Amino acid sequence: MAKIIMYWSNIPEKSGYTTVDEWRNSELQFSPHHDLVFKSHERLGNDVEIWTHQKVSEFNYSGIKIKDAGEIMSHDICFDGLSWGHSIAFIADTVRVKRASEVLGIVLDMDSVCLRPFPEYDSWFSTMPAKITSSMAPKWGPKKPPMTVHDGSWDGKALTAFPIKIGSTTQKEMSALADSIHEKFKTKPKGGSDEWNSILWTVKKIANNDTTAKVFEPIYMSPLPAWLPVGKCYSIESPTRLDGVTEIFGYPLPSIEDIMSKSFIVAHFFESAFQNADQIEADKWDSIPDGSLLAKEMDLIGYKRNKPTSLDDFF
Repeated sequence: MAKIIMYWSNIPEKSGYTTVDEWRNSELQFSPHHDLVFKSHERLGNDVEIWTHQKVSEFNYSGIKIKDAGEIMSHDICFDGLSWGHSIAFIADTVRVKRASEVLGIVLDMDSVCLRPFPEYDSWFSTMPAKITSSMAPKWGPKKPPMTVHDGSWDGKALTAFPIKIGSTTQKEMSALADSIHEKFKTKPKGGSDEWNSILWTVKKIANNDTTAKVFEPIYMSPLPAWLPVGKCYSIESPTRLDGVTEIFGYPLPSIEDIMSKSFIVAHFFESAFQNADQIEADKWDSIPDGSLLAKEMDLIGYKRNKPTSLDDFF
């Protein structure tokens, strides 16, 4: 079983920490959603490491260890880089990719509910849905080639994404990528999205060059689009709810049946460490609608939930 590597820290500025010591000694805040995520790992017996730059006083989940991210990327470098305007996502990527390169593990986001054991490939890569009918839709061609799918199982027309499994064939290149992100974090950012995109471009290049790696279609690791409204992420019914929408920007939304039978994980909120841990209202979290995707996940995991009087009560 491959070790799963995650990262979570609350951003200092938004949390009111004005010094690196305040940040280092503060208690890490988790959201209600994280409890479901952790229980999904427990159910499968996963070997998980959560790396953080903060303190965790109480944490009672089997198979999940809290680790000091300062061992990989110092608190001072992180705090200075964040004060300059770098995204905390770069810290998460550096720490996760570096550690996963060391142990040949899986780089996973904190909002991912695990439905079934991850596949046993030496290296594998994920994709997420791309818009089809939008000015922002990729114009696939020589200048924007799809992912290279070496086994020919699908056309590769999707966007590179996490999670990824780092194996012996990708270990060296992925470790070098983590080192390059680390170095960039030590200088003031140039701004824009190019820095983030360059990380995914590099991951895509590594995937394309590894003829032995498995590249998964979105349904398996990222069935919900990142641009799906947050409300849909935890209320989506079969095939969908809210205005009867079955596709967004030309992308056909998968049914709950497809997700529950095919997906290894579901990333619900595309929740990054730069967002507040309490973004999901606790009172709503306790009353997830029957028939929704999230309710089915909770029932699969054995997570206790209350039922709303009606769907209208939830929204």
